[in-house]
Amino acid sequence: MMTEDFAVIDYASSVWIEQLKRYVNRHKKEQLPRLQELKRYYKGDNNIKYRPDKEDSTAADNRISSDFAKYITMFEQGYMLGNPVEYKNEDDVVLENIKVFSAKNNEKKHNSSIKKDLCVYGRAYELLTVTERDRVAWVKLYKLSPEQTFVIYDDTYEQNSLMAINYYDVDYGDAKRKTIIKVYTADRVYTYEWSSQKSDGMKLKDEQEHFFHGVPVNEYSNNEERLGSYESVLDNIDAYDLSQSELANFQQNSNDAILLIKGNPYTGADEKDFFDDGRINPNGRLGVSMAYKRAQVLILDDNPNPGGSAPDASYLVKQYDSAGAEAYKERLVNDILRFTFTPDTLDSNFSGTQSGESMKYKLMAADNYREQQQDLFEAGLMRRLRLAVNIWKIQGNESTAYELINETAIVFRPNIPQNEKEIVEMVRTLYGIVSEQTIFEILNQVTGIDAEDELERLKDEAKEQLEVLPRFEKQDQEDGEVTDDEQIEESENPRGS
Repeated sequence: MMTEDFAVIDYASSVWIEQLKRYVNRHKKEQLPRLQELKRYYKGDNNIKYRPDKEDSTAADNRISSDFAKYITMFEQGYMLGNPVEYKNEDDVVLENIKVFSAKNNEKKHNSSIKKDLCVYGRAYELLTVTERDRVAWVKLYKLSPEQTFVIYDDTYEQNSLMAINYYDVDYGDAKRKTIIKVYTADRVYTYEWSSQKSDGMKLKDEQEHFFHGVPVNEYSNNEERLGSYESVLDNIDAYDLSQSELANFQQNSNDAILLIKGNPYTGADEKDFFDDGRINPNGRLGVSMAYKRAQVLILDDNPNPGGSAPDASYLVKQYDSAGAEAYKERLVNDILRFTFTPDTLDSNFSGTQSGESMKYKLMAADNYREQQQDLFEAGLMRRLRLAVNIWKIQGNESTAYELINETAIVFRPNIPQNEKEIVEMVRTLYGIVSEQTIFEILNQVTGIDAEDELERLKDEAKEQLEVLPRFEKQDQEDGEVTDDEQIEESENPRGS
């Protein structure tokens, strides 16, 4: 939308309401079918389930769908966010606010849910609101469905978000259905009700002010094209599903193969295949052939051969190229995983004891792809914090300013198998060369203890030792004191005499 058009919107006017309808209808028409198809694949409801039925009702018609979409999603989700995101800031007030905000929203679970939508849909949305608990207001995060949400940006090079739209249906049955549309701008939330049964159509029902000073809906992108993680290999997945289904059909048809008998006398059949009303004559050649098909028996007429034929019986089965079919499926699997940068953990060369360097090479493509995704995810996290800081300032945390939030470092730690022995040996080598802070940050992969917490523990232990040491010295002095009689006795009877 052009910025000058946005500036003059009257949110209760019929002109804007008609434009809002067009936005929603365009999203339903151009985006929703694609997003729903991607969701189907994640749920294992692949297109193989919807291919046309075979004309031969007696033939096997299996529809086997593979779960590559969920496999790819689960890998990316765990690889990038299996270890929670960490925040670092030299300002203790800012860092404490971020930690409280993260804990109250169970941020690890929320981020993982956002990442799942990114893998499935190629985009994800979250809503920031202010809620109250125990008479204390705090910022709450909610995930919005990409099937019901979109953001409108301005026409500048910065592409600033002007508003976000979230819509959903409320169905009361008996054809009574309403569509609720919420429009989020930088300062207000407008709620519309759209009922097709009413002549007045859509109306503005409510508006409320918020204090985020920005559109409180945050959009994340999986990549610059906003494609799902497996969207580019849907054709490959379909080909694999078809191969698996046809193999199952071959096996089933082989079990139900037609018995071919040679050398039997001519069974006889009417030359008229159809009755006058168009029905199939069961005694005609076509009817007899169909009966044989249902009985899975095929009897060949040898009357034209004067000498007859030697009796014989065999099954009619297709020849199956097992080696070629398996090679084809293996190539499809390799292409699916390669083009989605997903390592094949079932590969025999991937398992077993692996050094850190060999694991790096196996995960190099996945790492490069993850780095690009992290950059986009980090941009969303930073916008989340910038929105939250406006509420923190209202609550009295004036020291939490934008410039301090912008200095926050976001640390991602990929969740990969670690050779803990190699890590400990590396730490021993680095000890004395790098700071203790760096040492404990590396050891965090082994101990699971944050570097700051580990340093604090060391300080506490050193403090306890300083407090205990004087007591031990005093006790040693008390144990060393002797009476005069004991000194005389000791001098008269020296040890060892």
